[in-house]
Amino acid sequence: MTFLDLLAEKKTTVYSLSLDSGVPKTTLADIASGKADILECSGKTLRAIAKSLGVTIEDLLLLEREEAKTLLPPFLMDSISAYRKALRKGSTLVDCYSDQLNSSINVAEVEHLISKEQADRLRARYFTKN
Repeated sequence: MTFLDLLAEKKTTVYSLSLDSGVPKTTLADIASGKADILECSGKTLRAIAKSLGVTIEDLLLLEREEAKTLLPPFLMDSISAYRKALRKGSTLVDCYSDQLNSSINVAEVEHLISKEQADRLRARYFTKN
């Protein structure tokens, strides 16, 4: 699970988390985009994020880094974004977005746009319950 996945699961956004936690929006946006590593955050920042999201600092430290956007085809990134948005909004169509994401992963793998390892990692991230 990535930081963005966690935000979607908690039905919140970078902006809302910033308001709630007091952590600057730019810091959270950098973590969400993979530009900054959550492992490099101060204890104070980690504590504020964890408290606002209702998770432990250890949970935050175990998050995966966001896939580089350049490594995934645009249609797959779109499917990931739509799925996260549906989760965040509590959409009744989450299953449809999940199916679309799974299909996009399959197409990207079959068309050799991503490796089998990337496809497996994405499937584990989005379709394996912890």
